[in-house]
Amino acid sequence: MIVRQQISEKHNSTRAGLTLLEVLISLSIFLGALTALSQLIGIGSRAAVQTQLKTQAIFRCQSILAEVLAGARPMESVAMAAFDDDNEYWKWSLNVEPGDYDNMLRLTVLVQYIGDSETVSTSYQLIRQVRDPAMLLDAANTVETTTDTTLEEQL
Repeated sequence: MIVRQQISEKHNSTRAGLTLLEVLISLSIFLGALTALSQLIGIGSRAAVQTQLKTQAIFRCQSILAEVLAGARPMESVAMAAFDDDNEYWKWSLNVEPGDYDNMLRLTVLVQYIGDSETVSTSYQLIRQVRDPAMLLDAANTVETTTDTTLEEQL
């Protein structure tokens, strides 16, 4: 029994630390996990930037369409115009073409952000069908002319 106690005591005293192989394996697992986490952080930051740019593109596209519908901008086709805020990366286009029905126009607004690299770019397109303002003015002039002649005839 004394021999067994001495062997077990010697065995416990030599096993107090980690071997070099165990340290290297744990270090490689840690570095692998750290590399994977850094890749995920990079992917997440790129996705956040793309989402922010897409949101800005949507707002800018709606703004241009609202300005055209309100009459602040002419309802004419425009190709790759710069915005008024002097940001050279943002461009917009307006395409005015006949709509799907009579007296309708199809407005297509395209907003693009072209950054320094291909990974930082986005675009958004908004299509809306509106009544042709020229047809509305012609109809209003026809009604006005008809009303004038009937008033003169009544007098």
